Amino acid sequence: MFLSLIYTFAYVYPIFAYPIPQNWNKAFHLVEYTTWAIFVIDYGIQLKLASNKKRFLRSELLSMMLIAIPFLRPVRAMRGIVFLRHASTRPKDSLLMTLPWMIATLGGLMMLIMAAAVLNVERFAPNSTIHNTGDALWWSLVTVTTIGYGDKYPVTGEGRLLAAVLIIFGIGLVASLTGYFASAIIKQVSVNTVETNKENA
Repeated sequence: MFLSLIYTFAYVYPIFAYPIPQNWNKAFHLVEYTTWAIFVIDYGIQLKLASNKKRFLRSELLSMMLIAIPFLRPVRAMRGIVFLRHASTRPKDSLLMTLPWMIATLGGLMMLIMAAAVLNVERFAPNSTIHNTGDALWWSLVTVTTIGYGDKYPVTGEGRLLAAVLIIFGIGLVASLTGYFASAIIKQVSVNTVETNKENA
């Protein structure tokens, strides 16, 4: 997860801070390629050690995509967050690892990554409406929340593909939060009903 966050910063910062000095730009690219190489080596080692390589390739297809597709590489950080929650030995209702915290963190990270990715492909595109960091972050916010305000939108094929990914992610995000809170309300109502029945017994 730590390397994924480093990669995310190295990917996002030069795009948001554009233009930056050439030597800084080269340094960030070096960090990107180094961390990517580590991801590739790690995947290769896991594949080599796997007893059933075909099964490993099928089960780790997402990992391969996250490594192979450039703008998806920072998303590996979100897998780390999911792992932290499952691996946590704290109580399930711990603030750090509660589902809303995890969803909010995943949503924020996805918005940041997609804002940088869409700005990278839209900044100089003809008739583009996304020209700077503020435009990209605003577009990302209204897209992931499925509001679709309409003042900022991608005009390139790559930008529209990114928008489609973010819209699907946003629908899942809203559905997850809605389901969580609905479940919490139903659980509380059930507890109150049981307590009331005990008092009346």
